[in-house]
Amino acid sequence: MRKSRFGIILCAGLLMAGCSTEGNDQGSGSGGLPAEIEIGVPLDLSGAVGVASVGTSERDGVRLAAKEINDTGFLGATKIKLVEVDTKADKQEAVAATLKMIGQDVDAIVGFTLTASFLAAGGQLQQAGVPTMAVGLSAAGVTEVGDYIFRLYPDMANVMPPADKEFAEAFGDIKTAAYMYQSDSEAAKIVMSKRRAVLEGMGIKTVAEETFVGTDTDVRAQLTKVKNANPDAIVTMPLPGMINPLYLQLDEIGFTGRVLAAPDYSDANLQAAGKAMRCFVYVSAWNGASTVGNNQHFLDYWKANGEARSATVFEAAGYASMWSVAHGFKTANTTNKKAVRDAIAGLKDIDSPFGKIGFTENRAASVKGTKLQILDSKITIYDAKTAPGCKR
Repeated sequence: MRKSRFGIILCAGLLMAGCSTEGNDQGSGSGGLPAEIEIGVPLDLSGAVGVASVGTSERDGVRLAAKEINDTGFLGATKIKLVEVDTKADKQEAVAATLKMIGQDVDAIVGFTLTASFLAAGGQLQQAGVPTMAVGLSAAGVTEVGDYIFRLYPDMANVMPPADKEFAEAFGDIKTAAYMYQSDSEAAKIVMSKRRAVLEGMGIKTVAEETFVGTDTDVRAQLTKVKNANPDAIVTMPLPGMINPLYLQLDEIGFTGRVLAAPDYSDANLQAAGKAMRCFVYVSAWNGASTVGNNQHFLDYWKANGEARSATVFEAAGYASMWSVAHGFKTANTTNKKAVRDAIAGLKDIDSPFGKIGFTENRAASVKGTKLQILDSKITIYDAKTAPGCKR
């Protein structure tokens, strides 16, 4: 409950009796949640198609969690109110939205789709002391902004390169590699540079490197250059919106080598490009077939209450992010921002679609990646014994 004008006037007359002008919801942390907790949700819902589709999925996951939190009375009589803002895949929009939500005195933030946008705005949240859960940022530098910043999605630059090394060792026939990545994604650029460094460190020679952006519809020219370099493997890094064009056109030009792919495929991707993605291997933060944590509950709840599409890692990330923050409020039993920050930092073994998670010393969720492969247009758990024999 936000402090009313009457409450301010009353406090003005009772200051000598110790009445706080901050109000019950932002007081000293003495306990008790208000009737309503406001959560700012800045996400990219428009702009580049590949980015907007991710932001929309993240938002729908946040909404689903907020509905469940409210409907089940997880916070007692307290309800979550979402303050949603479209940051339009633009850093200036992200900064403007952040400043507005700070001015509105939201109790916490659950959001951000692009690392670059977050890094432009995150310092303001740290300075204002707003507990902030980054939903789907996969690049480095997020929690380094300050101690009020948390991340749900792991830094994929720490997850994907070790998996690539394991894949290459299992295959045993990759001597040369080419790289194809989305250059308008800072995360994709950073992750790809580390993937390349690991493979080159194994003695795998780089023979080509090409890029594309999220608004491209035809990447055949870049793919043809890559194919003509005759690599044993192509290492790819598209955002979800570019998955279908990239892989359908890769198949169209007739590349038959190995593909060390990017994560996060939906049923729609498999229906459109599944045959083109045969024998792909990759590591993902989340997998729909997993039985860890409360993933099956999440999938069932999504099917009953979510949108008319299959859930992806981004809905799962939005859902887990909102629930993590709700656990912080429940543990703190106050909306005092420092108390909430401390409560989130101390969370251990809470159920999520990513398994049981807590938050590490640097405030990153303890999410481990799962190695996967695509066979017969289906995602299956990676098998080091059979994957090397799969041929495109």
